[in-house]
Amino acid sequence: MVNFLKDFSEEDITYSLYGLLLGDGCYKKGWIQNLHTNKQKFYCKWLESIFIECGQKVSSKYDFTFHTTFGDYEYSRVSIKVPNKTYFENNNIFFNEEHKKIISDFVLNHINNFGLLLWFLDDGQLHVSTKNKKTKRFGYLNTQSFTYDENVQIKNMFKNRFDIDLEIHINTSSTSTEKNKKYYRLYFNAENFRKFFDLVRDYLPYIPKEFYYKFDMKYTPNRLKSSILFSELYDLNKLI
Repeated sequence: MVNFLKDFSEEDITYSLYGLLLGDGCYKKGWIQNLHTNKQKFYCKWLESIFIECGQKVSSKYDFTFHTTFGDYEYSRVSIKVPNKTYFENNNIFFNEEHKKIISDFVLNHINNFGLLLWFLDDGQLHVSTKNKKTKRFGYLNTQSFTYDENVQIKNMFKNRFDIDLEIHINTSSTSTEKNKKYYRLYFNAENFRKFFDLVRDYLPYIPKEFYYKFDMKYTPNRLKSSILFSELYDLNKLI
């Protein structure tokens, strides 16, 4: 693998790891742990390799059985030692007193572009569909674990730091235990997803091929001038 993080400083690595914690990761005693079913074993292996490349201590475990309320499943786990615990433990920047994950302005002001990519690889999705010769493109950052006010914080960060305009969409739970409970996630229209693509463009050639679909905007040239430009700029195959 190309050592694309070779020039990352301790600070760069720290602010990248913020993306894993905002996503699926958890933090304990100086380590960030990502646990995934074996469908995403490839992702654990990729995280292991890239953080070893930039000098971090990594501990991994693959193909073990984990008991859940839904049954026993095969899992893989990667744990990454953070460069400096100070940036994760001071002032409860990630967790409240009940140890629930929260959003803080400090984290949002310091997460870097690669951290945003890691967050999206964990919790992002892109939809492209065509009907009656019209194609719809939009994306989501699945931030349902955060409150409405925290989603506003995230939305404001994207606008203020990167000029990316997101909308807050509501999900309503239909389960018997949480019927009609509201959750919130962040929506990218096509224009703003292209801005996000541009923001993380330099790293896209290195993401796991199994995640290419998260950035496949499926532009094809047609009579519109913009389609020719977009098919050139937002074709992931041209970057790889």
